[in-house]
Amino acid sequence: MKRAYKETDSTILEKSGELGKGGSTAVTAILINCQKLVVANIGDSRAVLSDNGVAIPLSVDHEPTTESNDIKNRGGFVSNFPGIVYHVFQE
Repeated sequence: MKRAYKETDSTILEKSGELGKGGSTAVTAILINCQKLVVANIGDSRAVLSDNGVAIPLSVDHEPTTESNDIKNRGGFVSNFPGIVYHVFQE
């Protein structure tokens, strides 16, 4: 799952000249053999599990406003537009 996220990120960054600057969020959940649940997220997407109507968080949002320095140190940027906050990582 980690490799898939990195490959997707790399492909988007390679095509940024064609696609323009932008950002994205994603959540992935995989149930393995009905025994193990693996959850990953990027951006402010959130995974929750419902237990009789009670939401149990399975992921933690990534917040560009609090992670701005880390994003910039990794070669990315943070842009704020009315109603939209996005970031792009470059590795």
